[in-house]
Amino acid sequence: IQVAQDVTTNVIEDIVITYNQDELVSQVSFNGVLSAVYTFDYASNNRLETAIKNSVTTTTYNFSYTADSVFLEYTDLNGDPVEKQFFTDTQNRINRVVTRVTDAAGNFTQTEDLRYQYTANFNVNRINRIDANGFTVNGYSEFTYEFNNNPFKDMNDVLRLIVFPEFIPYTRYLPSSRIDYTAQAGSFVIDRSFVYSYALQEDEFPRSREIIKTESGATTSSFEFFNYL
Repeated sequence: IQVAQDVTTNVIEDIVITYNQDELVSQVSFNGVLSAVYTFDYASNNRLETAIKNSVTTTTYNFSYTADSVFLEYTDLNGDPVEKQFFTDTQNRINRVVTRVTDAAGNFTQTEDLRYQYTANFNVNRINRIDANGFTVNGYSEFTYEFNNNPFKDMNDVLRLIVFPEFIPYTRYLPSSRIDYTAQAGSFVIDRSFVYSYALQEDEFPRSREIIKTESGATTSSFEFFNYL
C-alpha cells in the first residue's frame, strides 16, 4: 500500500504486508512518515499469541482468549500497563472494545469504550463512544458504503484494529463516507468527515482510493494505492 498526500505523486508512506506459509500476516512494515515494523506469532490454531512493534521504542503485545473475548496487554510509552478487551457477539464479530490503563500508583482507569453496530450484511454502520459510566454516548461515527471488495476483510480482526484501525473490523466493503460526531451542550456536532472515492479492478478490489477529509473548516486530500500478490 502506498499513501500519497495532496497529489498522487507525493508518496509519503509505503506499507508492506508479508505472509507466512499458512497465509497469515507475519509482518507489516511502515516506511515513510511512520517508520515501524510489526511482527506476529501464532499458536497452532492460528490464534495470535504475540505481536512486537519495533519503532523508536519496542512494544510487545500479548494475547489471551476466553469464550467471548480477546484480551490484549502491553505497556504504553508512559510505562503504564494497558489492557484492551475485544468482545465478540454470537456471530464472532467484534462488537465492543474496552481499554483500561493502570498507573504507577495502581489506579485503574477505563479510557475507551467503543460499541460497534452492524447492518444485515455485516458492515459497520455506527461506532458509539461510551462514557466510563457505561451508558452515556460521548460521540459516534457513522458510515455509508458502496459495493467493492475490502482487501482487509479476511485479515485477523484484532490485528487489523491494532495496525489498520481505519479499516473497520468485519466490514465486507470499504466505506464511501464517514462522519465523526461529539456530544456538545446536549446535542451532537460534527468533528470531521471523510469522503472516499475508489478506482476498482475487475474483481472489485480497489486499485486506489482518494480520501477527502474536512475538519475545522479545512479540507485535505490523500491517496492510497493497493498492490496485490
